[in-house]
Amino acid sequence: MQFGILGVLEVLVANRRLPIRSANQQILLALLLCHCGTVARSGLLIDSLWPDDNGDRAKSRLRLQLHRLRRTLEAAVEITYESGGYILHVPPGSVDAWEFEQLVRRGRQALKAGQVTKGAYLLRTGLGKWRGPALSGLEDIPFLQRQAARLDEERMAALCDRIDADLRLNRPDDLIGELSALVREYPLRERLRGQLMLALYQSGRQAEALKVYRDGRHILSNDLGLEPSPELRRLEAAILTSDSSLTLTWHPRGHHTHTERREHGKYCLHCSRWHR
Repeated sequence: MQFGILGVLEVLVANRRLPIRSANQQILLALLLCHCGTVARSGLLIDSLWPDDNGDRAKSRLRLQLHRLRRTLEAAVEITYESGGYILHVPPGSVDAWEFEQLVRRGRQALKAGQVTKGAYLLRTGLGKWRGPALSGLEDIPFLQRQAARLDEERMAALCDRIDADLRLNRPDDLIGELSALVREYPLRERLRGQLMLALYQSGRQAEALKVYRDGRHILSNDLGLEPSPELRRLEAAILTSDSSLTLTWHPRGHHTHTERREHGKYCLHCSRWHR
């Protein structure tokens, strides 16, 4: 049995979708899944399902919903009571969000070890688990809304890490279209803007890279009365002066040129240079 919360809540049995028609059961299952194999307190479950009812009647209603959820899941999943709450016992690999977070951790570990190709692959695989906005359709529940926001931030951070890895693999041309769309969608995310500037510059499009900076500065100034971050300003200065460090990219082992041997290097927006 597979569970999905990176999109609309879904349960799959042998690649067949198991319908969960009851809204209360959908909410209850999502709450249990978001606790990642730890105790979901009864009080939280009750507040999420029946915010205006927290007495003994609500506890009986919760037990009834749990009974119905177990029956819906065809007894394939164990839900037990422990320490004032309930735990959903499922293997980590059966929940897409848990898989995503594990793949992202492994991908970052690989990047830290200098295994850039492997790191990029793991991050891309993790991001491929997403089917749409997390917990789509359940945003009215405050706890689930917070979890959805957390997961979306993790997705964005993983996406930026994957783009960094692809830049280190000397793939700027392949990234420009994706980054342009992302910058339009998230105009205030400076890390994405800096990545687009770097990809354009490394593709020989210096003027366009500088325009991306000016566009971002205009948006920040007009909308928020702010200036770009020091990191982004340093990147602009490096592009203006054609700083040689901007062209030192990572290449797979055995494919280095005489000026490109920083195989564990990574461009840092904080100081506008590559580090080993």
